[in-house]
Order: sequence, then structure tokens, then C-alpha cells
Amino acid sequence: MRDINVSIGNNVKKLRKGRGLTIDELAANAKVSKSMISEIERGIRNPSITTLWNIANSLKIPLNYLLYEDKMQSAYIYKITEENAIGDNGFNCYPLLNFDEDKRIEIYFNEYMPKSKTEKAAHYNGVEEYALITAGMLTLNLNEEQFTASEGEVIRFLADKPHFYFNETDTITKAFVLMFYPK
Repeated sequence: MRDINVSIGNNVKKLRKGRGLTIDELAANAKVSKSMISEIERGIRNPSITTLWNIANSLKIPLNYLLYEDKMQSAYIYKITEENAIGDNGFNCYPLLNFDEDKRIEIYFNEYMPKSKTEKAAHYNGVEEYALITAGMLTLNLNEEQFTASEGEVIRFLADKPHFYFNETDTITKAFVLMFYPK
């Protein structure tokens, strides 16, 4: 079991209880099983990125709220490591900057393996997403319309519509993804 699973579990439980929700209610809202929520809260389940997005969206919070580790420091340098990675199906997501209540942003470093695609998702109303491609080429499918960006380009869109990314190439694509959350 990785430490991140314990942090995720503690955060899910704290947020769920803070909103006065039962495990049953959160499970129904996030479209996951009651046992999965229970296992996540106990830190014994390694949830997929899709499951975490579903929980975050049902709670109307940024994904990074679930990943937050309470570390009191005057400065924090985040190093991308495998132990912090979340993802599946040829997609790795590395949280870089936890959600900041004042700035309303979070930042991820993502890797998209050749011929891979993320799950279709939609965030809550008003969320903006920015993907800065640092290597390769990435295509966004937004409401069945496609937008392709290459290294050095940024895709910007309102992320409250169903969307997914895919890498049609034979090389790994890398991108920084910034999420902006409205008040």
C-alpha cells in the first residue's frame, strides 16, 4: 500500500463527512460501489484516475483535494515520482501543485503512451482546462470535435463538457495540465 492511498482515503472521508454524506450517498453520486468507497477511505484500495475524477466531480471539488498531503513547510518542491503517479490504460498523471483556494488552480504532469486514450469525463460548470504539450502531439475530443496540439502549443477549453485526450502517434506524449476552478 502506498502512502498516497492513505492520504486519498483520509481526504475522501473528511470531505464526505464534512458534507454530511453517508458512504451510500457518495457511492451513488460518484457511480461507484459502496465497498469501493469504504476501501478507499481505509487506504486499502488503489483507485483508478476515473474513479477519483468521479468522486471529485460528485463532491464538486478539484481532483487535487483528494490527493492533498498535509505537510507544513514554508516551501515545497515537488518531484515527479512513480509513487505519486495515478492512471491507467496508457495514461499516467502526476499531481504537481495542490489546489490553491486563493488562486483556484491545480497542475498535473501527464504522460500519454502511444495509441492511448483517457476516459471520457466532464468537470463541473465553469472549470477551464489548459494542456501545454511538452513532447509529442495530443488530440482533445470535445463534444466529438477534435483539436490537435503539438509540442510548444496549448489547448484551452471549458472542461464542463464531455471530453477525452488521445495520442494517435507511436511516441509518448507529455503535457502539463492546468485546471482552473471558478468560485
